[in-house]
Amino acid sequence: MVKLLPRLSGPPAELLLEEFISVGAKAWSGFDADDLPDAVRFAATGGSRISAAELAEFRSGLVAIAQQHGFGTENSGRAGHAEFDAAASAWLADHPLLGSGEALRDDVWAFIGVVLAPDIVHWRFGTSSERYHGGIRNTFQRLWMRGHALDRGVGSADRWHLVDQLTEDALVQITERPSIGGDAILASALAEAWVRGSKVHGRGAMEAVMRRAALRTRIWNEVRTLSSLPQSELATIMDAAMEIPETPEADAEAPATPADLLSSVELIEAEAAKYALLSPKSRSALDNLRSGSPLSESDRNALKHLIERLRHFRVSQSGTNPISDALAAPESEAKTAERAAKKRWSLWKKN
Repeated sequence: MVKLLPRLSGPPAELLLEEFISVGAKAWSGFDADDLPDAVRFAATGGSRISAAELAEFRSGLVAIAQQHGFGTENSGRAGHAEFDAAASAWLADHPLLGSGEALRDDVWAFIGVVLAPDIVHWRFGTSSERYHGGIRNTFQRLWMRGHALDRGVGSADRWHLVDQLTEDALVQITERPSIGGDAILASALAEAWVRGSKVHGRGAMEAVMRRAALRTRIWNEVRTLSSLPQSELATIMDAAMEIPETPEADAEAPATPADLLSSVELIEAEAAKYALLSPKSRSALDNLRSGSPLSESDRNALKHLIERLRHFRVSQSGTNPISDALAAPESEAKTAERAAKKRWSLWKKN
């Protein structure tokens, strides 16, 4: 069941924040999960209210991560702040309380920033009000957005690599632009290209490169929906945006083996069953892949649709790539001839 989270609207948030800043973080009375401010509200329907114990546990988790990176000591600095951001991004994005539509509301994040953990916000950003209020600049909301957009998937061996590797500027270029950050497939593809680009251009040169790449991506995405492309084609386009020279064909990644394809089929079938995404058509298409039978146009469309839906559930891209590449491969000569014959027959019947 969905847990309904506390909400704090704009005017009351302003008053509570002024009070917090006036007394100072050190004199703050602290968070009391059993005595929330009168201005705090919950949705009337749609789930059950979060308990005081769960709220206290949520704060304890945030505090523990912050303390690991200098919160409460005199030794924290930029490095500690960056490490906190990366660790908190992963923790927030994977937290079960934030897995529903409640996490999409600015007033929920305003409650977290102003009431639940203003001391952590103060440690991280001082008295800048936009870091407390809900929105893309909120201390915690921006981290949740990063983790949510750049999660490589539960099945990935290095799930949070992108969150760890990208610089603050690169993360801002992705998550503060809705046309990119609001599309997890596109955001991840651009971030993966940033990692590859940093090895070519050097991390020190990536700020300017990334800004140009983000601009190109936004323009190209207006012309064509980039996230609908096969994974390999999208990666090539993102490399071009990131000004990465084309890799010689001899150095191209080896094609997937039959064993890779079979492993990919098993992974996709298991993940699709978990999320109740298997339709009769997609199940039949997976069976055909497993047995080595030729895929019909209907099979291909069913698999493309299934993989696209699975990517929104953060299923590992590396696990789906063998099938994506197989679907993107050119049709055989026999298949092409068959399609041409059908087209000629259709034209003859019309005439």
